[in-house]
Amino acid sequence: MKKIMKYNFRMLLTSFVNFYFPAILLIAIITFILYSFVSSGPNEAAELIFNRMLILMAISMYTMGAYMILNNLVIPEKTTGRIELLLSNGFEIQPYLYSSIIVGWIVMEVELVLMFIIPNIITSTFLEKSFFTGSLFKIIIFVSVFGFGLLSIMYYLIFRIKRISIINNLFFIIGFIVIFGGSYLTSSFPVTEQFNDILLWILLGVGIFLFFFTVIAGRKITKETVVLTIPD
Repeated sequence: MKKIMKYNFRMLLTSFVNFYFPAILLIAIITFILYSFVSSGPNEAAELIFNRMLILMAISMYTMGAYMILNNLVIPEKTTGRIELLLSNGFEIQPYLYSSIIVGWIVMEVELVLMFIIPNIITSTFLEKSFFTGSLFKIIIFVSVFGFGLLSIMYYLIFRIKRISIINNLFFIIGFIVIFGGSYLTSSFPVTEQFNDILLWILLGVGIFLFFFTVIAGRKITKETVVLTIPD
């Protein structure tokens, strides 16, 4: 399993165009948004809106980042036969699946933390204002669990479904549900600390559910399922 994780880390962290550039772009956009909001000097009511915005930004970034990684790096591994080559050299499908999920999650966690640390450093330096509070720490924890479940189901779809076009369509549907559904859900709840916590618990529950679904459904994945790939 260590060899598989090492391979996955090398695959992700050696691609500037497919990994570093999208990650830098996402962090830069979020930094600009957060800097603009913090510079307005939020009061207590605005801080609740700010925390709600952080929740939506975190899940949106996680979804877009996961999509970029999987679509630009992992799916090509499947279509070019590299995964088939690894499996034919003695790697088992289940350890490969779970190690891939763990590596993807670790990489996205680093990106998530940087998404908040870099803007906080900039606002602390130029505005002398810091938004790194206990609420933000709680958001990171809950969104991390959601992100683990999200990556689990997305990796499962790559390994389970043969036709690449179906995988891409399902990824689009997942992204639409998370980003636009999350936006609708956040706008529907009253902006209070209690409802912000409810949103976080919903994310936690969804993440746990998706992970355990992947564990149960992933037992049906075989080497033949992964190898038999139908390109677009």
